[in-house]
Amino acid sequence: MVADELTKPLGLPSERKPRRVPIVALVAPSLVVVIGFAVYFLVGAPGNPPAVEAKLDRPATAAPAANVASELTGSVAAPPPASSDTPPSGSGLVEVKPTGHLDEVGGEVVITDPSKPAPIRLAALPRDGLIEAGKYGPLPRIGDDGTRPLEAYARPASDTAGLNRVAIVIGGIGVEGEASDTAISQLPGEVTLGFAPYGDHLPAAVAEARAAGHEILLQVPMEPYSYPDIDPGPKTLTVEAGKTENLDRLHWILSRMTTYVGVMNYMGARFTSDDKAMAPVVGDVTGRGLLYLDDGSSARSQAPSFASSRAPVLRADVVLDADTSQAAIDAQLDRLAAIAAERGYAIATGTAFPTTVDRVAAFARSAERHGVVIVPVSELVRSGRS
Repeated sequence: MVADELTKPLGLPSERKPRRVPIVALVAPSLVVVIGFAVYFLVGAPGNPPAVEAKLDRPATAAPAANVASELTGSVAAPPPASSDTPPSGSGLVEVKPTGHLDEVGGEVVITDPSKPAPIRLAALPRDGLIEAGKYGPLPRIGDDGTRPLEAYARPASDTAGLNRVAIVIGGIGVEGEASDTAISQLPGEVTLGFAPYGDHLPAAVAEARAAGHEILLQVPMEPYSYPDIDPGPKTLTVEAGKTENLDRLHWILSRMTTYVGVMNYMGARFTSDDKAMAPVVGDVTGRGLLYLDDGSSARSQAPSFASSRAPVLRADVVLDADTSQAAIDAQLDRLAAIAAERGYAIATGTAFPTTVDRVAAFARSAERHGVVIVPVSELVRSGRS
């Protein structure tokens, strides 16, 4: 009966009495062939790699990679200690991380390059003890242990001893979303970003910029000569407003965001030329452990006169995009490199115009050819270049 039932699916007549052959003998050869082809296609022929896609692992901005470097603000935990089977440095592309299974079509093999430095991510939340309650929100302050926000929120310094350093600050971030996103993603983390205090989504933009490794300056609107026909924005500091009102406006501006290392003027040719108007503002900023950067747009600015060992005040040497043509910006970048070659350091400022971002990104890729290294602006304070 068993033999008859087995022959029915094959279309053989049940009356016929075939020779009894063991089932295993009939099935085994077929199984061997099927398994052999499966192994060949899924694992690969001897000496050939698996039939899966391989690509270089690029760290995503949404989630930190496992080997992301820790930084001064404590936003990212230090990487775990290397295991005993971790290959020595300089061994090439050796770390292989399968992300699929052999029975899944399109499984990936992700390859990372251990010879390249891990990306730097910075915290977007202020440190305890470095803020105080203000009339309009949190204000930066020097910690009880003497730690300044300038140091706490700075991008970690790299070894640039003996190299010509250039700091590039690109402002206008946080106001127009697309331009800000482009600047944050296309510019290397060594480029400092200047944030206007008026963006609708400042916390998110700050977090994105810090996660990409950018140091941040807060732009303070100051009175130009043509004010109010040309108006930098609400709470602009003016000569006529006087000390008390200007400090009140300054505190409103300082409370718009956190984790910045300093401030820089936005416009302000008239205000920065008046030393009596400038003195209390620079004093309040530096007294809170921040640096002050003059953007270099006005030759009459009195800001440099307030620089001292206790007041880190810097002035930009070059404005990159007074003329926004590609040729003009490239010429200013060449000038920046020439100043750094002569003096050992130089500072440039610009705005997040598409052409500016594109040319600065290109300059950064060829910085070595220009004989310079790009550093965050705080590095020039820490190295005594104020």
